[in-house]
Amino acid sequence: MKESKCSPFEFLSLYEAKGLGSEFVGILGLSPRKNEALKKQHFLWSLKEYGLISQAMVSFSITQNDMQEPPYALFGGYNSTQIVNGNKGLKTFKNYPSDFQTWALLGQAMLYDGKYCTDITHQGYTAMIDTGSSQLAVPPQVFKQLQAKWKEDVPNIECKPKHTFCHVMDSCTNVVKKVKPIAFQLSDYIFQMNPEEYLQEARHNACFFVIHKTDINENEESSLYLIGDLFLKHFYSVLDFDKDELSLGINAHSKDKVQMFSPSKLKLN
Repeated sequence: MKESKCSPFEFLSLYEAKGLGSEFVGILGLSPRKNEALKKQHFLWSLKEYGLISQAMVSFSITQNDMQEPPYALFGGYNSTQIVNGNKGLKTFKNYPSDFQTWALLGQAMLYDGKYCTDITHQGYTAMIDTGSSQLAVPPQVFKQLQAKWKEDVPNIECKPKHTFCHVMDSCTNVVKKVKPIAFQLSDYIFQMNPEEYLQEARHNACFFVIHKTDINENEESSLYLIGDLFLKHFYSVLDFDKDELSLGINAHSKDKVQMFSPSKLKLN
C-alpha cells in the first residue's frame, strides 16, 4: 500500500448472514463497530494507518443504469461538487446506536403529502443505512398507514400478502398523477421523495409501488426501516468513522426529485 497507493481486494456478495460470528464487521470492515483486535481487517483504518488518507471517512454516490453516471466510493473525504449546494447542502447526524451495530438514523415518522400519517410520539425504529440493498422498506405498522393512503388515492391498488410490492393495473404515467410525495422523518430531519421515485413500470399497464414492508423481523417492537438504494441513490452519503457521524445531502443528479428540510419548515412545503 505504501508503494502503490492502491490496495487490491475482492468483493464478497452475501445473501445470508449465517455463521459469521459476533466479530464480523461487514464487507471491507465498514461497519461503525470499532474493535482494536480487528483493526488490521478494517479497510479505512488500514488506509489511515499507512498515511494514504488523513480521515477515516468514506463517501458514496450511488446511481442506477438510467442515470448516465457511474457510482463511486471516495475514501478519505467527500466530493462537495456532487452535492446540491455543496458543503452547505450536507446535513450531519450522530450515528444512531442499535442492536444491529450498523450505520443508522432514528426512524421517527412517515409523511404523505406533507402531513404526518404515523404517530410522531412513537419511540421510533432503527433506520438502517444499507448501501448493499436495493430496497426501501418500512416497519409493518408504518406500512399499513402508507397502504391506506395509497388506497385513498388509487382504490384499485392490490397489496397481496405474498407479494413484495403493491401494484395497480395501470400505467405509472397515469398513477403518478394520483399519488403524493412520501417523506420520512429521520433523526429530526425530513427526507421527501416525489411519486416518480417510488413508482416503477414493470410491464405493460402494471405500475408497482416499490416501498414495501420490512420482513427482516416480524416482531413489531424490533422492526426497522431499511434504507437502501431506492433512497440512497438520491442522497450523497458520508460515513465518518473518527466522529461516529453520517452525513446526507441531495445528490446533484437528483435535484428536484427529492427534498430534505427541517420539520419546522413543513408548512412551507
